[in-house]
Amino acid sequence: MIDDLFALHEASLIGSWRLLASVDPAGEVVADATAVTMAHSHPALCNALLRTPEGLDRVRKVFGDRHHAVWVRDPWWNASSSPDASGALARFYLDQVLEAAGYRRDERTVPMVLDLRAWDGAPAVPVARVSPGDVAEHSGVGRAMLADVPHTHGHATEGWESWAITMTTDAVANISFVTTRDEFQRRGLGRAVMTQALRDARDRGETHATLQSTPAGLRLYHGLGFRDVGSWQEWVPAR
Repeated sequence: MIDDLFALHEASLIGSWRLLASVDPAGEVVADATAVTMAHSHPALCNALLRTPEGLDRVRKVFGDRHHAVWVRDPWWNASSSPDASGALARFYLDQVLEAAGYRRDERTVPMVLDLRAWDGAPAVPVARVSPGDVAEHSGVGRAMLADVPHTHGHATEGWESWAITMTTDAVANISFVTTRDEFQRRGLGRAVMTQALRDARDRGETHATLQSTPAGLRLYHGLGFRDVGSWQEWVPAR
């Protein structure tokens, strides 16, 4: 069951990458059994999912000296997840390959899934539907990153204290750009934005929502009903 939910999360993540790449002249997503790479003109969106050591050659060829992050699934993310010895050994070897190639461990994030078919909620404060381009501008990444991305929806509180983006692929809503300005933290605004975004996704007929959380966001997402389905270890070039 967990593996099925992780696969749903991963497919949603890759689908969101394809949407982001579709409006960028330098954007391209390539997926095979060894790796998934997303090239983009903005360095924050230059990412790869590394599946086997052989995929690292393609990752390095795609990005060269550009900043990028390589994501690796952790098979030991939960005591209830019991990969066989060969899977653990493969991950250990993959870590060694990345270190030898000049990468260092960076952020660890938690992929999460929510079943919208059994979910309901209402925001405690007003939340508006907004332009994805406006979300990008408030996030400091430039309007062009999100302005024309298809199947993308923005939500924000009325004074832009908090906001988020939803990108839809195959009846699954991938949520990202979740932000609450520092001076408005711990007021329930992020929860309100997420609740409205999830309501709208459900009303569009989407069956699940996915995201990946930093440790700081886990309490919010667990409170909304999201379930942990794995762990991503991100690696970045050491130099």
